[in-house]
This record gives sequence, C-alpha cells and structure tokens, in this order.
Amino acid sequence: MKALLAVTLSSDPGGPAIDERSLAQAVGCLNDSLPAEPTLRRTDDGWIAFAGTDPGDLTDPAGGFTVRLGRAARTRTRDVATTELPAMIANGAALTDLLPPFAAAHRPAPGAPIMIAGDWLGFHQLYWWRGPGVSAVSTSARALSILAGGALDPAGLGAQALIGWQIGDATLFAGVHTFGPATIATLHRGGLDLRRYAEPPARPATAPQLDEAVEAMAAILVQWQTAYLDDHPDAMLQLTGGHDSRILLAAIPEQRRAGIRALTLGNPDSPDVMIAAQLVERFGMAHQVYRLDEQRRPTPAETHALALAAARELECAASPLALAPLLLAESHLEQGHRLGGLGGEVARGFYYAGQPAHATTSPHLVDRLARWRLFSNEAVEADAFEPAFLDHARATTLGTLHGLFGPGDWLRSTDDFYLMQRMHRWAGVHGTVAAIRRHYINPMFDRTFVELALAVAPGDKRDSMLLGRLMRRLDPELARVPLDSGLVPARLGTRSVFTRLSTGTVTARKMVRKVHQRVTRGRRAQLGAADAAALVLEHWRAEPAACEALYGVPLLRAGWLDRVLSGSTPAQPTTVAFLINLLAATDRTARAPVSSTA
Repeated sequence: MKALLAVTLSSDPGGPAIDERSLAQAVGCLNDSLPAEPTLRRTDDGWIAFAGTDPGDLTDPAGGFTVRLGRAARTRTRDVATTELPAMIANGAALTDLLPPFAAAHRPAPGAPIMIAGDWLGFHQLYWWRGPGVSAVSTSARALSILAGGALDPAGLGAQALIGWQIGDATLFAGVHTFGPATIATLHRGGLDLRRYAEPPARPATAPQLDEAVEAMAAILVQWQTAYLDDHPDAMLQLTGGHDSRILLAAIPEQRRAGIRALTLGNPDSPDVMIAAQLVERFGMAHQVYRLDEQRRPTPAETHALALAAARELECAASPLALAPLLLAESHLEQGHRLGGLGGEVARGFYYAGQPAHATTSPHLVDRLARWRLFSNEAVEADAFEPAFLDHARATTLGTLHGLFGPGDWLRSTDDFYLMQRMHRWAGVHGTVAAIRRHYINPMFDRTFVELALAVAPGDKRDSMLLGRLMRRLDPELARVPLDSGLVPARLGTRSVFTRLSTGTVTARKMVRKVHQRVTRGRRAQLGAADAAALVLEHWRAEPAACEALYGVPLLRAGWLDRVLSGSTPAQPTTVAFLINLLAATDRTARAPVSSTA
C-alpha cells in the first residue's frame, strides 16, 4: 500500500463518533497521488483505509496486515522483504538499518493494535491526530484535518508564510502533527502511543581525523552502490552537474560504470546536461536526457490543476510550484529503481556561510540566521497579509526556532537543524512523493554516513572541504572535472590559497544575491516555478471562481487579492505557491469514490 488512514475509537458508552461524510472525504484524500480506488474497512475499534497496492503487501481478509507505505525497504547490502518487517517493528532498533525514506504499517491479527513505523530520520512523512476518545494516523495530513474539524493552524500558517516549509511537528492543520524521527505509533481502542525507537545520530566526544572519516564514508558509499547495482543492474543514476550526484557516480567502481543508465533533466545548453554528457561519454554510460524545451507548454487551466495536485501530494507543506514541473516530467519517465544524491549539505555546512566560527548558540544568532537565510528564499510577500497576522507569525516562528537550535557549538547546531528540520520537513516532503512512485535510493541517508558527516569538525566541512576530500578519495580523475559552479572537487579538499579564492568568489556571489534579495524583497523561485506561477495567475484572472475560496481566509487582505486578480498588482512565485496550498488545504471535496468491505 502507498496510502493509509487508520482510525481508532474508545469503547466507552456514549463515546466519540465519526461523521460518515467526513470519513468518506478523509478517505478520498488517499488517492490524490495514486490511480487507485481507496478501500475502507470497518475494524473492531474503528476503520482502516488503504490505497495503492504493492506486490509485497501482506493482507488477511480477517483483519491482519503488513504493508509498506513506499516502494523501497533496503539496508546497505540487501532488499528487505515485507515478511521481515513485523519483527523489525517489534524490535524497533533494527529499523535504523533501513534507508530513508521508509514507512510501514502492521497489525498482527484482528483486534490487535495497529503499528505504524517511520524511518530513523522522519524523512517519509506520516501524520497523527488525537481527539476525545479518538485517535488517527495517516499518510495524509489533509485526511486527518477533515476528521479534526478542518481548522487551519495559525502557527503552521505563519511558519510556512515566512520559511516556505514547516518546522517542528507542525502542519497547516490544527491538531495534526507529523511523526518525529525514529517513531512508531500504536493505535488501539481510541488511544495513540508514540514511541521513539532510536536516539538522534550520535557524535563522539572528539571529532575524528578528516582522512579517517573520509575513508569510512567512502567505504560506505562504495558498498551501497556496488550491492544495489548487483541486485538492480537496471537502476538509473540521476546525474546533474552538482557535487552530490558526482560523488554517487564516483562511488561506483570504474570498471562497472560502462552501460549504467544515467538520467538528466534540462535543456541541451544547461550546465547539468552538458556536464553530465561529458561524464557519461567518458565512462560509456547510457544517457537519457529529458529535454524541458521540447515539452508541450501546459495551458493555464492545466497548470492550475497540476499545481493543486502537487499541493495535495505535498500535503500543503512545501512549494507545489517546485513539484509541479517535476510531476509533469516524471509522468513521461520510467518509475523503477533510481539512485539519487541529496543531503550532502550536512557534510558541507549548509548554513555556515556568513556565520561565526567557534560561537555558542544564542537567541541573537538564531534571530540573525532566521532573518538572513530562513525568512528570505521562500517567504510570502508581506503585502498579502493582514499586519496582525504577520506580526504574530514572526513572533511565534522565532519562538519555535529558538527551541529547535540546541545549546553548544553554533555551527554544529546549524548542522542539526539542517538535518532534523530542513531535511525532515522540506526534503522529506518531496522525497515522500518520490518514494511512493519509485524505488528512491539515496546512499547519503545511510545513518552511519550521516553520523560521520556530523562528527567531522565544522572547520573541516566549511567550503566543501570534506566532500572535496571524499570525491578525491573515491575517484581522483573524476574529482578534477569542474562542477556546475565552476569549482573543482579535487581542489576543494585542500586549504590552498587558490581554493580559498575560488570558494570565496562563489560565496561572495551568493552573498551579493542575498543582499539584493533583501533590499528588493525578492524571493528565489524554484526551477520552473516562475513560469508555472504566471500560468496559474493567468488562469485565476480568467476564471476568478478558481480561487474564490481565498477570500474566506481571514489572514489574507481582500483588497490585495482584488488587485492581483485585476492584474494591477503582481504576485511572486513564492506567494502564488502559498495561495495554492491554501486552496488545497481548505478544499473539503471528496475526490474519489470509496469502496467498503466488511
């Protein structure tokens, strides 16, 4: 199964009840990303609904089941069969060997508790809700919101308006929370128990020597790539001009690279395509380029529908305009076994630029990072909101952020925030969409690999020194080929004057863009987002009824909406993305028939 809703009620006389229409609407949310009719089953203490079968699902008509909620279940050396999952869930700690994203649900027999397990990083998104005498878990936050009454959460709205994604365990929906990392939820007789089966990745008291860490990290990646290609020789490597996918290519022994399939999205003159083409020619790989310039441009109405579909798949927790172009591309691509790199930022200090070395975490540093980085890239333009909402959003979001940055070394604290917040709540939302479509394998999510990356001293990670050294260890020749940034991985692994000048130049360009962004109040749109936003606005201006529900959201200025729809005021892509999420979040229309079984 790929989608699930499990509801449990207490057996107390006069206890809670679930409205049948609300239940049908909630179950209808399960098939937004799946061409399958959801199935609803009455249990002894509630309901269980599934959508999207998988060949490995184990279901008993009497009521027991074990199902994966994504395609892949993989350790470093082998695929894990669904039959093995009950014992792993019972053990808990064994789940740390599974690569994120991963999620599964298990009920051993009718009347027994239902257990739902997420991966150690919390990367695969799962959601929970408690009410008086009733509890529920789902792969859909919107489904739970319908059961909870449909109210939006001001704190979640505020954080997403400022950052573009969620933090902590919040969602846009009041009372609905995301699973934390390494969580197993147990549902039974109206109750919900949340158990953490593993602690966060550990750091040694003393940072390892850089070359020792590099040796261990290289061995892990080579083992991953070799074992996975042994089991799945038809796997496709997502290859770009960046560092992460280059490292995954370098981890494949050179004698095995010939004939491996590589996939790149872009136009022939894009850096990604040009650099990837050089690499595949060098090693005799098979290159598939999905050319964006050859695709039919969708109409405004089609783009609006695609953006709403993307918002639903993301559970309104990230930018649908970032996902919509990818959904369009992926609809034409094979959905099989895919190797992709993402998350190398934790090994190069994603938030280090402009931050003081050897500082201790403080409210001042958190506030400065929030205003300089977190509130810049994907924030909604202030004119869209009622001033009181925006003031409250800044105060509550900063308060939450203060609690999310741990004490001690400031740079290490930003590493933890990147991993447990940005990766968990932003990359994980997008990764979950991929995980239900294909075997989405990213060896950089290996828990030991992440622990090593966190353990290395921040000074050895800054300016990609760790990743440059790792690249050079894996393949010295490949490390000499420039990246799309113009930087050369082999040089990043040293602290030469030339390297400092090169990385300083790239950092300076980023800082200039950041200053310009703040001065002009500009927002950084994702690839394809600007075009998609323009088409969505064109549709709204031609068909105002398509966005009429926005006038019912009190935090938005009605006058500003009037000006946007009349064409007298523009709306930036990040703002359009937020508005699309609001439309999807407030839509209570059941979009799918629901079949019931006894």
